[in-house]
Amino acid sequence: MIPYQPFADHLKSIGVLASPSELHAQATAALCVNRDTDFEFWLQQMINEYCVENPHDSNFKMVMSAVFDYAKEKLDKEDYSYELLLPQDNSSLGDRVAVLAEWVATFLSGLGTAGMSELNLSQDGREFMQDMSQIARIENDAQEGAGEELDFMEITEYIRTGVMLLYIELNTNQVHSKSIN
Repeated sequence: MIPYQPFADHLKSIGVLASPSELHAQATAALCVNRDTDFEFWLQQMINEYCVENPHDSNFKMVMSAVFDYAKEKLDKEDYSYELLLPQDNSSLGDRVAVLAEWVATFLSGLGTAGMSELNLSQDGREFMQDMSQIARIENDAQEGAGEELDFMEITEYIRTGVMLLYIELNTNQVHSKSIN
């Protein structure tokens, strides 16, 4: 797992105004729509989407490649080890809820940018997308407590599982539509 806060600090140090969760959500969305998304194509989209001080810096490209490759590797694994890139548990629950909502909103936006159509989704896939729209609007009024922490973990697990299923569903449909032609 990529440690969130050191990664966020590193992004700032090289002039990237996106958070680790935004970049991870963008990479995940692009790969969900097309597992064969080209890194260079995705990188150019990120340069256009986010304010990057020096997009030709080799350190920047290396960091972006690490995020993209991490998302791709975890989505492709059959052991369901994909995880959302969120702050560690030592961050306040309120901060983690805010970043989770940001991740979901960015993921949904990234799906649109990548050209996803809900027409290609199963009923379960469409329901997941509706749930994600609601989660993206979560209010950041989380209180610290065992019940709230458990709720956060359950929502995060639901998103993680749903993203993996969406990845499989959209990429399976792609394979089938290619083989028909």
